[in-house]
Amino acid sequence: MNNHDWETTDILICGCGPTGALLSAYLGQMRISNVVLEKEANITTDPRGIALDEDGIRILQGVGLYDSIYTEIGSCMGKFHFISGSDTNLMKQPFVSMDYNTTAGGTGHVGYICHKQPTLEKKLREAILASSTCSLRSESTVVDIKEDDNWTYCTYRNTEGTERKIRARFFVGADGKTGFTRKQYLEEKGAFMEKVAELVKPTLSTMI
Repeated sequence: MNNHDWETTDILICGCGPTGALLSAYLGQMRISNVVLEKEANITTDPRGIALDEDGIRILQGVGLYDSIYTEIGSCMGKFHFISGSDTNLMKQPFVSMDYNTTAGGTGHVGYICHKQPTLEKKLREAILASSTCSLRSESTVVDIKEDDNWTYCTYRNTEGTERKIRARFFVGADGKTGFTRKQYLEEKGAFMEKVAELVKPTLSTMI
């Protein structure tokens, strides 16, 4: 391929949900150039994910969002009580209780928080935009991916509908199970995630 026809970056990320946004923010901290292509114009208001464990909280702290975790993003989920039976009597004696208000775990954070995903994504995007090595491109739809021994090559349509070409050392698919990466790239190559999961199941069962 004629390299002069391609914009160049270190990492290309397809999808700016929590996973893609977190990766971009961390790469920005390390001064690694990256471009995030997101097909939607704005953050999706559908709440989708609702909870983060202590490791998730630690990861958010790592990109400088700790001050926003309990003030804007979410709140501690507190105590969990598990009851048996199929009736609706919620006052039954629980057979096990867990207190996730504690910070006695290995990270120093509470066990779980209930979060607002749109707010979480907004804060992550602010972290991306604060870095000079990150570029978030909304309304950008991936239409083709190719690769050789040195580069991955991506063609996408921008907000004006114009096709753009970009190459990167690494391409990261963070666009979900119905996104372009899985459906139009990996499955076209015969890589089906469902089959991978089936192969992993016996190992997990053995470990348990």
